[in-house]
Amino acid sequence: MNSESTIKKYTNIFDQLKKKTKWQLLDKRVLMPIAATYVMRNQPFDEERFFSIAHTLKQKAGFFSPLKSELRYTIASILDLYFKKPLEQISAFFHLYDEMIQAKFSRGNFTYISASILLTNTDEDTGTSELIQKAKMIYEKMRKQHPFLTSASDYPLATLLALEQDGAHERMDDIYKELNKNGFSKGNDLQTLSHILSLETNKAKNELVSRSIHVYDSFKDIGIKQKATYYPVMGMIALLPPDSIDMQAIHNIYEQLNRQKQFKWQKDLNWMLAVSFYVSEQMDESTITEVNMFTTMEAILQAQQAIMISSTVAAVSVTNSSSSSN
Repeated sequence: MNSESTIKKYTNIFDQLKKKTKWQLLDKRVLMPIAATYVMRNQPFDEERFFSIAHTLKQKAGFFSPLKSELRYTIASILDLYFKKPLEQISAFFHLYDEMIQAKFSRGNFTYISASILLTNTDEDTGTSELIQKAKMIYEKMRKQHPFLTSASDYPLATLLALEQDGAHERMDDIYKELNKNGFSKGNDLQTLSHILSLETNKAKNELVSRSIHVYDSFKDIGIKQKATYYPVMGMIALLPPDSIDMQAIHNIYEQLNRQKQFKWQKDLNWMLAVSFYVSEQMDESTITEVNMFTTMEAILQAQQAIMISSTVAAVSVTNSSSSSN
């Protein structure tokens, strides 16, 4: 794996984003996942095209919309990466958002992210209204089962589950309970890990749990804290073919990111990106030979990107709110 080339591409895109937005004083935690997604999907970054999409989103958003701030860059990257003519998809994106609001999703960052998930996973022939209702039903089930853990931040997860086969939520909940019995802490991160594992329907639940425990233990072996924040990326690693997992290689990418001046204080995000880079590289190198596994890993990368983006936007919003109140 050529990790130096990967990090060079990532750093180059990040620097372009940072330079273009320097007067806005954007938090780098917003720009880092955006730069990473271009590298993970192995697509070139066209600065002019990207900022044209972001500008159009800002123009078309309501006065108090989060798209007036940093979220527009996140959505712009999603449109840019998934569509050949992204500007033509903006109206459809806002339409899906409005549909979700009508279905009683709350206004805000997480509903915009959820609308983008629907947009990139459906087409004109797909009944999005039914999917939105299904996502709302799944979210309400999640909130009923875990009332103190579930919040609007789970909208993207509920949306991803709605796109899957019936019974996915029940499978996810079974995995959640088994992982908790084996030492994983309850919470949103465990819900996300359970969802990632539930995407692999060709493996028995006990095997998925066993693999996750093995990955959890391997974190300690290489000196990485086994914190709940890392549960989702544990799931990404656990679904790789066991003989393709090289924890030391992931750790090497992590250390390279930590040595970059602009990223050295973002160790949690660096670790999650190191895992994402490694997993996407495994896919590019065709070590995942089964068609179903390749499809599953692609879905996991999309899920992980949505999770990273959602949590990053939320963290930045909290930071900005705290700064404003001081």
